[in-house]
Amino acid sequence: MKISELSQKTGVAASAIRYYEEQGLLEPAGRHRNGYRFYTERAMQQLRTVRISQSLGFTLDEIRGFLIGQGQCDHARVLAQIALRTQAAQAERAALDLQLEQLAQLKAMLEHGRACA
Repeated sequence: MKISELSQKTGVAASAIRYYEEQGLLEPAGRHRNGYRFYTERAMQQLRTVRISQSLGFTLDEIRGFLIGQGQCDHARVLAQIALRTQAAQAERAALDLQLEQLAQLKAMLEHGRACA
């Protein structure tokens, strides 16, 4: 498929697709005789993986670290990074839970006239 079709199917701008390819996040596109890039279904899956990984908080450098060449994932590396990201998300959740609890306490104090004298 042409880059415009890949862009339409994935919702990713053609310029971003070219950038990801330059950065080694997608397997290199083939070329038609007219010079147009063409992408496989595999490239579409790789692009979706990059976008999902980004939405989960992984940086492009981290995503690049998942790869072993030609856009193929090293599953052990990915699983290790997922474990680390899960731990970070759990720590963020704990911090937010504490903040919510403290906000509720402050609200209760204010409603009972015990703060901001």
